[in-house]
Amino acid sequence: MRIGLCTLVLHCSITLFSQSQEDSAPSLSVPSVENADERLLLEPSKLRARIEAGEAEEVLTLATEVIAEIEESRTRYDERLVKPLIVFGDANRELGQYIDAIEAYERARQISRLTNGLNSIEQVEAVHREAETYFELGHIGNANDSYEYIFSIYNQQFEPFSVDLLPTIFMLADWYVLIYNVFAARGLYEYATEIVEHHLERTSPENIRALQGLASTYRLERFRPLSALGQIRSRIPVLYWADETPFRYHAKVNDFESGEEALIELVKLELERRDSTIESVARAKLELADWFTLFEKNEQAKVIYQDILDTFENTQTEFLKNEFGDAVPLFLPLSASPDPQPLSLESPPATGEVGFSVDVDETGRVIQVQLDFAQPQTAFVKEFEKSLKNAIYRPRFEDGEPKPRTNVKVNHTYVFFPETE
Repeated sequence: MRIGLCTLVLHCSITLFSQSQEDSAPSLSVPSVENADERLLLEPSKLRARIEAGEAEEVLTLATEVIAEIEESRTRYDERLVKPLIVFGDANRELGQYIDAIEAYERARQISRLTNGLNSIEQVEAVHREAETYFELGHIGNANDSYEYIFSIYNQQFEPFSVDLLPTIFMLADWYVLIYNVFAARGLYEYATEIVEHHLERTSPENIRALQGLASTYRLERFRPLSALGQIRSRIPVLYWADETPFRYHAKVNDFESGEEALIELVKLELERRDSTIESVARAKLELADWFTLFEKNEQAKVIYQDILDTFENTQTEFLKNEFGDAVPLFLPLSASPDPQPLSLESPPATGEVGFSVDVDETGRVIQVQLDFAQPQTAFVKEFEKSLKNAIYRPRFEDGEPKPRTNVKVNHTYVFFPETE
């Protein structure tokens, strides 16, 4: 089978993809442990609640004991070690012990490969945990390699142009969006639309998903949030049709009309979809109107906003209150990401919080920014204040007309690594 990759180019679909793989992975035999908590080590997702509730040290101890028992009664390469090693990695990761976490995930992956084969799907869970850990550290290149490796695994398991490839296409495309690799993401979403066109209905969730992804890449090309993360450039994956003819996609720079076309198509699909509602149609129109606002086509945006308001015949709903009762941020160039760090951290990550008040005119542009508080006062605060001047809002509406808004509150939480003395 021909592999559709040259050099391969992550909170909704990456996480869902990982969970789906965990659910679908073959179950392992239960090791000879008596404690019910120890048996839970075979299902890492069931221990996440305990780790997140502050019991990471207890879970780490438990995982260590189970790993030691399996190694003593079996071997260091027994497949039963995979799940406890993943839990061991999760607990270490929660405690900020990233090297131990990555080493545990790597060992789980190696054992899975030895047992099930070099290109086995069973290793995906461990590889995905590695990717998440590298991303948390700001090591985008390592995380990118892991996500692309997962993608390559699935491309070796399924035929080109297969519907079964859609989940992994969306996973990698979403990851590229997350790291602002918009052209590579666009190529994958475009490939997904071709799969849908030949195998699924126009109104299928997969088609809507692909078109939403396409629109997000055009939006992100122009409106990229402030980020300390380095940008990873990879070539668009070479994918193939069922007859092994290469699928060619040539990304266009500043092709914003295509983004508009995707959003218009989404409105049409929502109008055609049998399960659509007044609110779901309104939300599709809202995305299109917001697009016009972002690109300073304010008159076109106003027409669509007013059409949405007229649809509800001035009835007061939570939707209208949330979307039109106040200025709604469409683009906030504020980074929540830390600078890249070495794997052996000199200090654990810390959380900062900053608050601003901004004034917004009737077109949604910011005309004034004022700092309210900063805890702690870091070098990031001035950077945030400066970048907020480029923020864009959906203006509030009153009696069907866009109005300016003063004193809009912006509270932002971010992660940073304190300098050590």
